[in-house]
Amino acid sequence: MTGRKILRLLVPIFLFGTTAYGQTNPPPMAMPKDSSVILIDKIIEVTKHENYFVDYCTKKVKNYATENNWTTEKTTQILGSIKFKYYNSTIYNSYAFYSIDQIKALLDTMTSLNRSSKSSLTMVLTNSMMQSNLDLFVDGVIKGKYVTTK
Repeated sequence: MTGRKILRLLVPIFLFGTTAYGQTNPPPMAMPKDSSVILIDKIIEVTKHENYFVDYCTKKVKNYATENNWTTEKTTQILGSIKFKYYNSTIYNSYAFYSIDQIKALLDTMTSLNRSSKSSLTMVLTNSMMQSNLDLFVDGVIKGKYVTTK
């Protein structure tokens, strides 16, 4: 075997070996400090973010169920799998990079806005990452990924 043939065999093996060995899992999701979590929980409460979440998911699921002729039983089962606890880490993650003073300012602002609201509408804070994750969550709900059997 010539040196070129050996080189042609070893290069792909080396590249594959380092690629397979060099890959690692992504870092864990960023989460805020405990002192910030308390304030974020208050923001979630003041903005009624959980209500927004449930309403949004429910509307999407019901529309999908109607369009796809789901049975009442299937629709009820899927609607029952909508749980805020499966999504709220997205909210905590989105605030993980804010200082405690920034989070306090957000809480004060949202408290003021929602206290003085003359309608039943509540201001909810969201961003593109939260909305993207919410849409992914709804897609998973519709596919039955969150259905638990008892």
